[in-house]
Amino acid sequence: MTSIVNAPDLSRLSEADAATLRQIWQVTKGTAPPRTFTARLMRLSLAWDAQAASEGGESAFARRAWKRVIRARVDTRFPKCCRSAMPATVGDGTRILKAWGGTTHEVQITSNGGATWNGNHYSSLSAVARAMTGINRNGPKFFGLREVAP
Repeated sequence: MTSIVNAPDLSRLSEADAATLRQIWQVTKGTAPPRTFTARLMRLSLAWDAQAASEGGESAFARRAWKRVIRARVDTRFPKCCRSAMPATVGDGTRILKAWGGTTHEVQITSNGGATWNGNHYSSLSAVARAMTGINRNGPKFFGLREVAP
């Protein structure tokens, strides 16, 4: 695939509106962008493609790594509840302690990728965090299982 957006055109991407980015995407990739892509995501993807093309393309290592990520996310052999975003170090029986609202709460990870808190079973850590706080939260981040951006 050859890219119509080359290094000198990167500045054009930063000034393009969503309609222009959709046109560039269509010409460059031969298909319409995903409907859920915002102008920012289209800009980032097109810029990445242009930079990769200027460097001789995506490395075989990067291509294999992305294929592994995609396969893991779309693998239908396992129920969705078992394809959780929890790190591999969090397994069945792991106990997580969280101080919240002046109380220390204990959450236990179950074998199906869910969690138990206060005697109730939840499908994910996000569901536990929502029950605990009353608002939607990213469960792994709330319980300290993901790094916080600096």
